[in-house]
Amino acid sequence: MEMTSTQRLILANQYKLMGLLDPANAQKYTRLETIVKGGFSLELKELDNEFLAISEAECQTVLETLEMYHALQVSYENLADKSDLTAHRLQFIGYDAIRERKYLNYLRFITGIEGKYQEFMRCAHGCDSQTPMWDKYNKMLDVWKACPHQYHLSLVEIQNILNA
Repeated sequence: MEMTSTQRLILANQYKLMGLLDPANAQKYTRLETIVKGGFSLELKELDNEFLAISEAECQTVLETLEMYHALQVSYENLADKSDLTAHRLQFIGYDAIRERKYLNYLRFITGIEGKYQEFMRCAHGCDSQTPMWDKYNKMLDVWKACPHQYHLSLVEIQNILNA
């Protein structure tokens, strides 16, 4: 992380204030203040990890994934014969909190702060899938987008999407 001396001073002062405002975490903030003041490049990389960047295309993919799951659930509810498919299979499980943190953070922003797709916050572990899901969701999206009626899916189309 590249910072000017002024930026380092401002950030160090913010960590000092955070330590005073949050005594339970004062040791953590003192450590961060020391790292910033000292300009310790190796440890400053830790701070970079706190600032994730998610592209517009990645945001759009997360939103499309949520919309696809919405379409899957609506289509499932409209099926006359649900015997070959359980509602559990249609449950959105989220993103991996370690390897897909930026997607999970965006998901939580969309559902928590923006209040959209509230039905997806029923996923276990705060929507931490505990396994990477990005590639799986992209394959599912490809199949869903190829369906002629994306919100009126047949049982076979739903199964094809889930099995992508």
